[in-house]
Amino acid sequence: IFSDSMPILLKIKFTFKEGRRDDFIKNQAELMKVIGRDHPGVIVYHVDYPDANSCEFTEVYDNDKTFKDHLDNESGKGPLGGCLDASASVGVRCWGNPNEESKTILAGFGAAYMESGENSYILHPSKMA
Repeated sequence: IFSDSMPILLKIKFTFKEGRRDDFIKNQAELMKVIGRDHPGVIVYHVDYPDANSCEFTEVYDNDKTFKDHLDNESGKGPLGGCLDASASVGVRCWGNPNEESKTILAGFGAAYMESGENSYILHPSKMA
């Protein structure tokens, strides 16, 4: 079942400040604990360290409310702030159709909006409303 409407999918690349990689990793590990415990609408939260100077997150949110709830969650603000503080730069690419409120939030991260190819996204039927 292909879907024309998709959840918010984010790919975020953090480039570390000199000497701050370990700080980033510590905060990222804490953030994962918070997400696993307090963020039931987050479909996917994947972290990869492709090289010694950067980290990439892949995040998929059920909907705009889940995305906003994720960022508003008090227990995640400290670790996310620590990740941002340890980063020299952050790049965000977004797929999906976020609402205006989500777009305003994403604008603060300089998000670029991407297009998916035809028939290139599928949502499992159990996730469809």
